[in-house]
Amino acid sequence: MPRWPRWPRWPRWLPALLLMAALAPPAPAQTQDPPKKETAKAAIPLNTFFKGQTASQYLAAEQLIGAKVTNKDGQTIGTISDLIVGSGDKIDGVILSVGGVLGVSDKKIGVRLGALKLSRADGKLTVSLPSVSKEMLGAVPAYEKAGASLKK
Repeated sequence: MPRWPRWPRWPRWLPALLLMAALAPPAPAQTQDPPKKETAKAAIPLNTFFKGQTASQYLAAEQLIGAKVTNKDGQTIGTISDLIVGSGDKIDGVILSVGGVLGVSDKKIGVRLGALKLSRADGKLTVSLPSVSKEMLGAVPAYEKAGASLKK
């Protein structure tokens, strides 16, 4: 009697898998949302928002914060690290980081905005404190923050 070839053994879970695939519901077809009707645009109040930056404006984070401050001799005497905002939400001055190396052991002093000379050349902002020398900055006391009365 001739021997029939032996069929490969199928895993026991294969018939269950085939049955589940056959009985699975079809995937729902993707439908497009109907075109939306144009809604009325919200009224934008006047004198509230800026559309963009003008040639006479600059952003403090890009050009003022981190700017090197020089004296009348062109020596770098510090770096602007923050702005001092006073009553009426107007900028009263800047925090000038002096001394130290890469922000280590530096001293933060407050400088009135009127004492700084801001000039622009070739699109770059230059900040100077012409009436001050490095020796004077050593004698100026560190800027003291107000107590915890002002919270964010």
